[in-house]
Amino acid sequence: MMLDSRWQANMDARRSISLLLVVVGSAVVALGAAASPDSLAFGSTYAAFIVPAVIGAGIGGYRRHRVSDPARAPLWGLASGALVAAVMGATLLTALLIHPTVRDVPGLEDAWSAVYVGGLLVGSVGALLWERDVRRHRFVALLFLAFVLISGGAFLSFSTDPWPLIGAFVCLGGFGLFLVALEAYRRSSRRDPAVPDTWRS
Repeated sequence: MMLDSRWQANMDARRSISLLLVVVGSAVVALGAAASPDSLAFGSTYAAFIVPAVIGAGIGGYRRHRVSDPARAPLWGLASGALVAAVMGATLLTALLIHPTVRDVPGLEDAWSAVYVGGLLVGSVGALLWERDVRRHRFVALLFLAFVLISGGAFLSFSTDPWPLIGAFVCLGGFGLFLVALEAYRRSSRRDPAVPDTWRS
């Protein structure tokens, strides 16, 4: 009963669609990762982002509910981190499981990067739909761009010269954008606190 009341209070059609898009995007990402010619190195790089993503989601979940539901804000943070861990872990596990089968699909290995980026784009749309606060929309968009730069630079580091050096600069730019997004969000939070996360019609 409590879970049902929480669902009714915090979910609507837009958020239901966002969850669907995240699941579809994760599946496409798994397909692209499995089709990569160097899936083991790809999987190791992807796994390195799970821990910071979980920590970031936990902090975001806590901050999002510390005003609207301060008593349960730590639980919301834990739930947000667990959800991100489950999605990213399931994506990586799926990629590893389907890798032997996907390798035999003609032409997919040549298009794996396009499939992977397509999955990221679908998942990012789902993440943007989840947020109801306009300021958080901008923050999530900047975080997504930073993630693309960091992950893209990490993938370039596995290539031959001169791509590893270029990848290092791309990663550095991604981390810089991440810090800029955090600072912009912190300043905007002081000027204009975010609206409560509970849906009100």
